[in-house]
Amino acid sequence: MKKWPLEPLLNPVFKENRVKIAMLRANLILPPFIVFILFWAIFLGGGFKGIPLLFALGSNFPIVICCVLFLLMMPLQGYYWFYKRAVTPLNKKQTLIYNDLCKKLDRIPTVNPLMKDFEDVLIEALKKLDKEFLEQL
Repeated sequence: MKKWPLEPLLNPVFKENRVKIAMLRANLILPPFIVFILFWAIFLGGGFKGIPLLFALGSNFPIVICCVLFLLMMPLQGYYWFYKRAVTPLNKKQTLIYNDLCKKLDRIPTVNPLMKDFEDVLIEALKKLDKEFLEQL
């Protein structure tokens, strides 16, 4: 996920940009929500009025655990999606673009390229070539 370039011209073609932006925002926003849910459950149970923590969570405990697990699973699903996307083979159009970029960069293309190979070539092309090749995508 960290390697994928956030290039605005790639937004219409690849889902990775949108998912990466969502994941970066989720990593910033979700931890405070998890802490808020825990403190809210303790507050509703009377935990800040001197009631012991286990009694304060009481009947809210299963709901709190479900909410926290749901919020923790959202970024994990994004990471899993990036893994599955990285090991998928390229389709015919992407393979043609991959081979074309390899020729422009004087690289030897792999026989069965995966999305992670395409990502490496794309990063190198963004560094070395003009951004005109992005319009071909």
